[in-house]
Amino acid sequence: MNPSQLKRELDEQFADVLAASNEREDGRLEFILADRDNLGTAVRTLRDAGITHLITITGVDSDEQVDVLYHFLKYGEYDAGDLGEGIELTLRVTVPDADPTIETISDQIPAAGLYERELMDMLGVEVAGHPNPKKLLLPDDYDGGPPLRAENVEVTD
Repeated sequence: MNPSQLKRELDEQFADVLAASNEREDGRLEFILADRDNLGTAVRTLRDAGITHLITITGVDSDEQVDVLYHFLKYGEYDAGDLGEGIELTLRVTVPDADPTIETISDQIPAAGLYERELMDMLGVEVAGHPNPKKLLLPDDYDGGPPLRAENVEVTD
């Protein structure tokens, strides 16, 4: 299966939850969810399609919102003992600054737990339902704002 075929399949399966999708020139796929409440459904859809490898979770602060990016890998197929090239895909979920909350996916993908804790520490996005929301990277007595939020990053020339 090539990236274009996978995109077509997932566009159909995500029809009720997508705002947009695209395929980059390098074959990476991006699926932008219409609403953060659709994250659990989207992850379940990926799992049903055999896409279970969460590479990482990252986030980008744009002053008024945080885009949370869930990076997945669909493994390549075996052919005569050789593993074909995999396909990377990203689920993009927008979280408004006024309510920086998203549901955990650690109940579906346990490895997400550490990435979600990092998201809470560094970008201040609360991950509702997380089984262990303790700080991961910051000291327990840290009282500053999330270090990777735009208002807390000092830019120098």
